[in-house]
Amino acid sequence: MSLATDRSPARCWALVPAAGTGSRSGLPVPKQYQRLGPRCVLDHTLAALCAVPDLAGVAVVLAPDDDHPWTPPQGVQVWRVGGATRAASVLAGLRQWQAHGARDDDWVLVHDAARCLLQPADVTALLDACRDDPVGGLLAVPLADTLKQAAADGRVATTLPRDGKWLAQTPQMFRLGVLLRALQTHQATGFAGITDEASAVEALGLAPRLVRGRTHNIKLTYPEDVAVAQALLPEAEPAPWRVGEGWDVHALVPGRRLVLGGVEIAHERGLLGHSDADALLHAITDALLGAAGLGDIGTWFADTDARYKDADSMELLARVADEVRTRGWRPVNIDATVVAQAPRLGPYRAAMQANIARAVGLAAAAVNVKAKTAERLGPVGQGLAIEARAVVLLQRSIGAA
Repeated sequence: MSLATDRSPARCWALVPAAGTGSRSGLPVPKQYQRLGPRCVLDHTLAALCAVPDLAGVAVVLAPDDDHPWTPPQGVQVWRVGGATRAASVLAGLRQWQAHGARDDDWVLVHDAARCLLQPADVTALLDACRDDPVGGLLAVPLADTLKQAAADGRVATTLPRDGKWLAQTPQMFRLGVLLRALQTHQATGFAGITDEASAVEALGLAPRLVRGRTHNIKLTYPEDVAVAQALLPEAEPAPWRVGEGWDVHALVPGRRLVLGGVEIAHERGLLGHSDADALLHAITDALLGAAGLGDIGTWFADTDARYKDADSMELLARVADEVRTRGWRPVNIDATVVAQAPRLGPYRAAMQANIARAVGLAAAAVNVKAKTAERLGPVGQGLAIEARAVVLLQRSIGAA
């Protein structure tokens, strides 16, 4: 996300203030770091913003003394310049965008770190509605509940009309120069009366546009809000787990080496195939590809491609494991079964498991290989072939979108 310095059309930058401690949430950690599903609240928030192609950059403002162990997503700017209030953090963040080349006529979208159920479509709707607006605007939803004014004794003083009343959300989108001036105007008073960016802009005599948002874009404030967000999360978050199944079979023929799980096994016959014909590794490779939704081994390493003639299946497995990780998935465990009438494979199991674990990047204890016979049934039972089956569990990597 590089910054241009020419006079190109106005760009759009995102700013996420996350310097607060979340004292009202009652959580053991600041709410931006609260785990929600497979990742923390802040990661969910940033994933939604980073998925919007119209944003030229995304930045987070943290407190200067924030030492929470957290790794930002790739491409996200992190500035430890947060202040005692949200407005102070936003003001500091705007100045940082200026220092990084953003212009006064560029748009800045300020979004609450704790609104972690934001969807990229919500951001796009705001951009489409406000990009040509003279003031800017904010996501909001019309008030649906009856509104009561409380008296000093905690009783109802009056019922207020709800017509025309909206609940403000974020992102809130304004020109950098306008928002900077609006916040600087109130800096001397400690931002008294400024509860969001729109209220600061309104104090300049401007009227921001209200853009219809969605009720699921809630802000985590109290302990029960976390439970609500967790319940709503499946609508916004891809499943954090994937299971893949793989199967392979090769004929046993004279004049070939017998290789299973990367281990060469002494036998009068070996497996026939374009590569080294390691049926066990091929089954595991297929299971990995299937779990990640990446097709099958024949698509990646065709048996008509001369590059893979007598290929080492350990190297092919390692390549697929790396590809799965780049797609945001992490192998958790592998369970495989080799079905062979002969030879006996028990003595080789530990070496097979170690090889597979090394290729995939797992602990040896996370790989299990079983050896079975076919009770002399079918081609495998007659010693004409060896069959392998595998199941792989993948977990979505933390921070992956």
